Amino acid sequence: MKNILCFLFLILIGCNKSEYGKNLVTENSAAKKVYYKDFLRSVKNKSETEKKNYFFTFINYDVPNYWMGTPWSFNGTTRNPQQESIACGYFVTNTLSDFGFNINRTYLAQRASSVMIKKLCKDIQHFTKRQDLEHYILKKNKNQVYIVGLDFHTGFITRENKDIYFIHSSYIKSKGVVKELTATSPALNASKTFMIGTLNY
Repeated sequence: MKNILCFLFLILIGCNKSEYGKNLVTENSAAKKVYYKDFLRSVKNKSETEKKNYFFTFINYDVPNYWMGTPWSFNGTTRNPQQESIACGYFVTNTLSDFGFNINRTYLAQRASSVMIKKLCKDIQHFTKRQDLEHYILKKNKNQVYIVGLDFHTGFITRENKDIYFIHSSYIKSKGVVKELTATSPALNASKTFMIGTLNY
């Protein structure tokens, strides 16, 4: 009888824990919607020098933190993380606009990624192998932000020490905003061409 009671108690805890986890995810998503605008105000209050030094942190950490899980759709244009959907081009231009880039975000989001890269980046390179792209980035300084254009997709690339990440709104299974290692990113590895440019604020 004692064993049965213990078993039932463990099941009850497991159910409550599972429900708590679901509620926590929902609450976190709701909180991100609310606090993103407050967060952007704090960014815009920084001096130009502070923003230049902060730009890598914004793209590499803050953007994924707020936007992760926001779903992808071809026509997605949301300005708010965790709300509606976001296409890959709009994900790039909306977040850059949020940081303070003075760009025509709608025009650039709707054009081929090559147009956006030529407009916003320097040191533009072309590769046909992911490994060559990674070798190029590893030779460059750390804490750089890049925009990459693939066959039919775009997003940010960042480097943390020797780890290289692809931050984008993934069209694969409409997964939406993710931060993935380039070596294992399905969207990046599906591409036959890679156009990359260094992005500075």
